[in-house]
Amino acid sequence: MAEIKQLIVGITREGDIIVKSGRGKMYSVKKIPGLKFTCEDLFQDVEKELYATIDTDVQPWECIAIE
Repeated sequence: MAEIKQLIVGITREGDIIVKSGRGKMYSVKKIPGLKFTCEDLFQDVEKELYATIDTDVQPWECIAIE
């Protein structure tokens, strides 16, 4: 499984995670079923950066973990 980590910058109304690539491009990624992450989780500690681990072997890419 090929994985990348991207900085989480937001969450869509549908619950997709918005990430920012190293080059500055922002895009949304769907979560795998069962992965819990809400707007409240995003703003729980605004000083802490959260990263999404993304499985790049599937199409479209999926977020498999939040760190």
